[in-house]
Amino acid sequence: MKFKQPLTAGVAGALGLAFATGAMAQTDTPQDKRFYVAPMISYGFFDNDAVGSSTSSFGEVNTDNDDSIGGTLAIGKPINSWLNLELFGFYFNPDQRLSNSAGSDSGGDADLYGFGLDALFFPARDTLPVYGILGAAFGKTDPGFGTIDVEGDGQGPIGVGDDADTDFLDAGLGYMYQLNDYGLAVRAEYRYRYTTVDTADVLGAGYEDQRYDDHIVSLGLQIPLGAPPTAPEPAPAPAPAQPMDSDGDGVIDANDQCPGTPRGTEVDARGCPIEKKAPIVLKGVTFEFDSAKLTMQAENRLNNVVDALQASSEVKFRMDGYTDSIGTEQYNQGLSQRRVDSVKQYLIQHGISSSRITGTQGHGESNPVATNETAAGRAQNRRVELNVTEQ
Repeated sequence: MKFKQPLTAGVAGALGLAFATGAMAQTDTPQDKRFYVAPMISYGFFDNDAVGSSTSSFGEVNTDNDDSIGGTLAIGKPINSWLNLELFGFYFNPDQRLSNSAGSDSGGDADLYGFGLDALFFPARDTLPVYGILGAAFGKTDPGFGTIDVEGDGQGPIGVGDDADTDFLDAGLGYMYQLNDYGLAVRAEYRYRYTTVDTADVLGAGYEDQRYDDHIVSLGLQIPLGAPPTAPEPAPAPAPAQPMDSDGDGVIDANDQCPGTPRGTEVDARGCPIEKKAPIVLKGVTFEFDSAKLTMQAENRLNNVVDALQASSEVKFRMDGYTDSIGTEQYNQGLSQRRVDSVKQYLIQHGISSSRITGTQGHGESNPVATNETAAGRAQNRRVELNVTEQ
């Protein structure tokens, strides 16, 4: 067919322009890459003055096409922010009349259809919803009638063939208006369509191709397929830089007046170790065997403690109780707690306000101060300590 080379060149040109533009704008980020379908109603303003000249005795044949309504369907996909590629098809059914130079004519409804490839170019998709169109298609033209009678040549009626090969090249402009967040859009287009019909397929050998300058306007919808894309989660803000605390004592280096404090050391607001007073061991405060009951010696000793505490009424204190290692650890824990609570109760009963006692804690056999291997060592480990917390 004579116009197959221009058709191929049109397809190659559209794709070449797309890839060339992509090379210049490859940093653009597409907003939506879903496939879509675009059904549209079209109206064709068809060229009605196409002439196919003949080298035969039948003379020239003129084709008149009436304007016609039709349909277009495209299936496409955005490639990036500026380019969509589509496969499309269309159909029209114009009233067509053929006449020759001898004055004879014939007519009927013609079928005009084609399938091809479009490239849609968006110069600024997000801010200006217009686009340019380049497309190429191949299809058929069925004239819809059987003969044309050529008068005065002695030949009689000429048989008219069916389905002439037809090429289409499109260039145009479009506008797209998005209707909702899903992406459904109204789409309107104008296309200039250069149509070439292989007239020899219809009238036989000797006839040159007929060429038309057609104008197509279309209106329809663009319907995305699948769920709309979601915006990526914003990256979390970097955590603010924390002030340095090189020795890990809880006081930042800028305020630490005693840098390099060993880890675990209790420090004051300056970062310096707190000098703790040694606990006061209540010597002579003993209990009956395996019991929290105070001995007579213990009560006499605690009477002295009461006198000392009453003389220093501003002092607050905590008491801790311990046992030796004889018995289970769990049992010793409970025994030490009962014994230290027994001492607390004796002090309260003898005039020491409970508000001055900030707490009692039984520690069982932990924190021994002497060996548990001898009787004397075990006697030292069985003790009640008083720790001043406020004075």
